[in-house]
Amino acid sequence: MRFSQSQFDPIHTGRADPSRYLIIGFDTEYQRYTDEDTRTLNNEVLSYQYCCTAIEQYGDDTSAPVWSGLLKPKGPKVEDRLSLEEFLTSVFEDGCTRFPNLKIPSTIYLVAHFTRADVPGFADFKDEATRSALKLDNIRNLFMNVANDIRLDLGDPGSGDLIPISVKIRDTMTLAPAGAKSLAAIGDILGFEKIELGATPQEELSIKQNMKSFMERDWNTFRKYAIRDAEICTQYTLKMIRLYQERTGKFRMPVTLTSIGVDLIRQFWKDQGVNPLEIVGKEEIKEKYWSKRFGRYQTKKKVTYLKKIHWSLDFFTECYHGGRNEQFWFGPAFDGVWYDYDLSSAYPSAMALIGRPDWDKCRPIRDTEELINFGSAELAFANVDFEFPADVAYPVLPVRTENGLIFPRKGNSTTHVSEILLAHRLGAKITLIEGRFIPSGRHGNFKEGIDRPIRPFDGFTRYCIEQRKRFPKKTLNNLFWKELVNSTYGKTAQGLRERRIYDLRDQDTKPLAESPITNPAYAAFITAFCRGVLGEIMNALPRDVAIFNVTTDGFLTTATAEQMATASQGTLAKFYRSSRRLLTDVPAGEEDVYEIKHIIRKPLGWRTRAQATLVPSEMLDWQDTGITPKEDERYVLAKGGIKLPDPASKPAENSQIIDLFFNRQPTDTMMMKLGLGIRDMYVLGADFVDREMEKVLSMEFDWKRRPSKPVMAEGQGYRHLQFQTEPWETIEQFQKTRQLWEQYNLSERHCLKTVEDLEAFASFHESSLSTEGDASKYLRKDQGDLKRLRQELLIAWKLRKAGTHDLKPHAFGRKSIFPTYRLKAKEMAEILNDEIGVPCTKTDVDNAAKKPVFTPHRVPSTQDVRTKLTRIKRDLFPKLEIAEFISGDAEFLLIAENKI
Repeated sequence: MRFSQSQFDPIHTGRADPSRYLIIGFDTEYQRYTDEDTRTLNNEVLSYQYCCTAIEQYGDDTSAPVWSGLLKPKGPKVEDRLSLEEFLTSVFEDGCTRFPNLKIPSTIYLVAHFTRADVPGFADFKDEATRSALKLDNIRNLFMNVANDIRLDLGDPGSGDLIPISVKIRDTMTLAPAGAKSLAAIGDILGFEKIELGATPQEELSIKQNMKSFMERDWNTFRKYAIRDAEICTQYTLKMIRLYQERTGKFRMPVTLTSIGVDLIRQFWKDQGVNPLEIVGKEEIKEKYWSKRFGRYQTKKKVTYLKKIHWSLDFFTECYHGGRNEQFWFGPAFDGVWYDYDLSSAYPSAMALIGRPDWDKCRPIRDTEELINFGSAELAFANVDFEFPADVAYPVLPVRTENGLIFPRKGNSTTHVSEILLAHRLGAKITLIEGRFIPSGRHGNFKEGIDRPIRPFDGFTRYCIEQRKRFPKKTLNNLFWKELVNSTYGKTAQGLRERRIYDLRDQDTKPLAESPITNPAYAAFITAFCRGVLGEIMNALPRDVAIFNVTTDGFLTTATAEQMATASQGTLAKFYRSSRRLLTDVPAGEEDVYEIKHIIRKPLGWRTRAQATLVPSEMLDWQDTGITPKEDERYVLAKGGIKLPDPASKPAENSQIIDLFFNRQPTDTMMMKLGLGIRDMYVLGADFVDREMEKVLSMEFDWKRRPSKPVMAEGQGYRHLQFQTEPWETIEQFQKTRQLWEQYNLSERHCLKTVEDLEAFASFHESSLSTEGDASKYLRKDQGDLKRLRQELLIAWKLRKAGTHDLKPHAFGRKSIFPTYRLKAKEMAEILNDEIGVPCTKTDVDNAAKKPVFTPHRVPSTQDVRTKLTRIKRDLFPKLEIAEFISGDAEFLLIAENKI
């Protein structure tokens, strides 16, 4: 078909949004195959499917033409694929054939779900020149072209009658709410009937892995299934454009849900008479620069932090940390009823507490006394030295390391005052090193001209919650507003920590830029307050209550509802409760500070974000909660970064993880399928394919806490090490232990499956810490302390040093032994090995005889070594000079002595 200019809108120019768009939801179906000629993995594209509709700024969507279809490539090879222009031309031809009076918008949204899989299906992606013409950007590891549209001219170049169009590639994945990221979940929200390909999940997976054979044997079902994905993309795009238009007045498709949140909160501030720059501590300035093009100075606008904030920007950023994530038990826990409690709307509730800052009055904090007299919700931030009493089970001041946050008993922490005051209430000694205070108004008059201070996030959060309540749960509008309020926090922290993303156009990694509402003081307040509320509740629970782990905004515990209610009466919990009351508009006493996410009978854990369920809950466990649990809510499962080969139900994956844990061996590895990264895809012009890689199975403890009370736990089908934990005394203890664990596994990997396994590492740990300099060299990992003792004792004995010259008469019942008797090599080996318990052979004795010099203080001062030396002095060498052998004591032991 030859198109005419009259069939298309004129190409849009100018900065204003177009008044019409053509939405093309598209998808590709493909089959994996290996191109042996190029060493590059490609897919065989089976089909391109589309669903189209036009949307007008003030039009009626129900009357707009809708058409869909499926196109096949010219053949199975890469060179047989359709180009983007060929695809669009066929789509337009189909529309014009069905609707002869169709007027096609010249601005087109080409929308897929997970564009990394679909955009490379066009022939343009395979050639470097045509690939760059797609003007792709890396947006959350997806292909879009946000900075520049793709400009195409339809028609015969020789005819001179070309029709220009503008194409914007977008992805519905960045607009999907949490918990509904899959296209099937979006389709469910929109009310699309799910098309099942198989009778069971296993059959469904098998069919999707072999779509080519399925297409060949059941074309009608294949076609219906393939087009459905394009239909979902089109309808979701339509809904999101309208939602965005209703809330902002802008007629366009937003790029991400969080970008909508930023636009809405800035508009909300404007509507309240608040400067959206000033409220986040920023201002717009004019900056002069020399223009080579015009040969003169010109000015440009630039957004920068206000001076008082700029001067302390690094300090506020140092106060910002992420969530609290710790594993308090290792291995299987005991049978009981374990509740997984989460703070209700944690980050939004903390955000709503922040008062209106007076940035210009930011000042240093004078001393420790002033610091501890601030309120918990004030904008006060400090670097402090601290020391908690020995009986505090869960210290609450974070120390950042390259392995995440650690909460030791003593050290130095930089954080918000809410955590510092909580530490003080728990009995910690606090000494201010450096601090900053920003006056803020939360109640009453604050600044001239403002009767009531507008808290930065309070009104907007309430507005989002009110909007959400208008719609039934699980509907698009309900989830839209839920996601907006929950995701806004992340934008306050964007760009504060170094995070680099790959720029496709420049083919280089660049730092992620700050968002328009980034502010380190806000981000630090929000995360610290949530950590503080959790820490306050955990420390207020009775000591006989077990806490298994904590993850960002919740923890798994045996605490009952009554115990949780009592523990939630602290200072921070009261602030949190007041925020929940304002946000949810419920009477005092009816606020939900926390909610139950899961209940189980017995957990299994090994490291941060790594838990499984040995025994799921029963219906009886839920009877007083008012919740009718779904199957998934009876299981807690966090896989700790392990990617199982095939997706399955939560109970099925839980069983796989349990089997991996109990049956693991030090040499175990897993073959993992990882999708090819966006950088490699773009540079190589490769399809989205899985790369198989072998990865060491890592299911050992992460040492963020100190082991205590190790025992062997038994259950159905297992007998395994279990230990509880205590906090490290200092951050240096944690770092040294991590370092020693890495050394311990350097030449031979180890698993912690028995008490003996833990004690073996504890011995190596103590040996390493009790020897310094040359004494620490060549120390064996397996019984290194005893083997070093054997070596040094035999050298001393051969040279008659350190009191080994005199024997105890009739030692060990041997009638031939008298004080000046010269033991034979075989006798010495037998005594050490059989009587004392120091591994020794005659060869060991002969080798020691070759050493000409005895060097004192080379034996690690472990408990086992000291016990053996005491026995040797008592039963073999009465004049043994024990101090000549042992080095200094280890500065700390791996296994805690149960002080709590």
